[in-house]
Amino acid sequence: MDYSKSMFWADQLARSVSGKQIVHDAKTPSGRVHVGALRGVVIHDVIYKTLKDHSIKAEFYYGDDDYDPMDSLPSYLDEAKWKQYMGMPLSEIPSPDGSGSYADYFMNEFITAYEKLDAKPKIYKTSELYKTGKFNDAIKAILSNAEKIRGIYKKVSGSEKKEGWLPFNVVCEKCGKIGTTHVYEFNGETVKYKCEPEMVKWAKGCGHSGETSPYNGNGKLPWKVEWPSVWSIMGVTIEGAGKDHSTPGGARDIADAVLKEVFQLNPPLEVPYEWFLVGGKKMSSSKGVGVSAKEVSELIPPELLRFLMARYKPQTAINFSPDGDYIPKLFDDFDSFAKAFYHPENLRDPDMPRIYELSRIKETSEAYLPQFSLVAFVLQVPSVNEEEFFEQQKGSALTQEEKEILKERIHYAKIWLDKFADEDSKLKQLSLEESKKEFDSLSEAQQNALREFSNQLGLSDFDQQGKAKEISLSNGLKIQEFFAASYKVLIGKERGPKLMPLMRALGKEFVSKRFNPSNF
Repeated sequence: MDYSKSMFWADQLARSVSGKQIVHDAKTPSGRVHVGALRGVVIHDVIYKTLKDHSIKAEFYYGDDDYDPMDSLPSYLDEAKWKQYMGMPLSEIPSPDGSGSYADYFMNEFITAYEKLDAKPKIYKTSELYKTGKFNDAIKAILSNAEKIRGIYKKVSGSEKKEGWLPFNVVCEKCGKIGTTHVYEFNGETVKYKCEPEMVKWAKGCGHSGETSPYNGNGKLPWKVEWPSVWSIMGVTIEGAGKDHSTPGGARDIADAVLKEVFQLNPPLEVPYEWFLVGGKKMSSSKGVGVSAKEVSELIPPELLRFLMARYKPQTAINFSPDGDYIPKLFDDFDSFAKAFYHPENLRDPDMPRIYELSRIKETSEAYLPQFSLVAFVLQVPSVNEEEFFEQQKGSALTQEEKEILKERIHYAKIWLDKFADEDSKLKQLSLEESKKEFDSLSEAQQNALREFSNQLGLSDFDQQGKAKEISLSNGLKIQEFFAASYKVLIGKERGPKLMPLMRALGKEFVSKRFNPSNF
């Protein structure tokens, strides 16, 4: 594919940069990571892969911000058990399952979810950067320029910090908390601090006062100055952020200013992105609001979830709403983008092949893709062998790859039918008596059309489609009226899955009895 002329947003970005690029993203594992955080991972991974497509040397790093304090308690954890850890670094709190740290427990779940989407950045733990001294120079620069940074806060965001403010939190040597310590003096080598009982609402300090080195993991920077410090340490050149951080005067503007004025470095290329919503709601991992990345990754195939996040420009909000026909339509869209990749002529959107290419989890060949809604329908017909049915639909035997695709779609169709499908999507095969009542309610023209069509049931789907139009026309009907009549006598509704495959699945005898009940 010729990427030099592609107008896809990531290709345009790649053409705007030169030299080696360091792509970066990060997350604080304060609880079960919500699916919205996956969007950031996918956006950065799309950028990383696109840079490589343009023969630009690039690396993609993902920060596990595990040295942040526990400042809120997820609703699904027992407050009585976990309240004692409030204010401590997440990396120093035991795991809910007793293995590793609290941060590891939730971050590993998230890593598993995004690796399924073929995003595999290099992971680093912020706690290890602090403890191994990688932050030491940045800490000294920040504390030595505290007054300058105080001015940046006021100029950029209007935030007033008290005179003498020092942007640093020590790990209290007595109680181990990092979120409750107030640092009030720095002499170049050590800081003086107090663990304040009432400094924050979410944790209670022990009251201890002390003096310690700020280096080698004895404390951490507040995240608004930690962010540019990471850029300086990692050499970050590209990093996006959610729109809450990218608003004028927000965290991103403060971080950019600190990087320029304290570290004398240029800020990374910014890629702001919109929310990923579930049912119209923004989510919070610490408050347990919304749906976790793990849960959503179990509702649809990894390729489909990556496709959903890759197909839209970053500044377009995405509202994932699994109820009703949202998931079948998402499958249909994915299939149309796949077709565009293999047959790129006369496209309504020239970005379709590129989006599909960047959505794929693995290299694949062109394959028959069974329509998801039809798979869901066939599952509800007990007498149908799914593989044989779709081989008839395809017109030849399924390849091994196509069998795997069908197996996957059957798996997700069962989930959708069980949890999200509305009543219109659930099949009820009418008894002959129920069907006769529906038949009697039809117009005379509709009844005549169905009787005539009952003699065409042995034809191919394509030929049946042509006969349906011909018979409808001869009886003075619109084709939509013929379809409505057919669905009424077969499943008691005026619409349903594609009619010809539906009739094939139900069987010639079943359909014939409903289309011409006077013969039975």
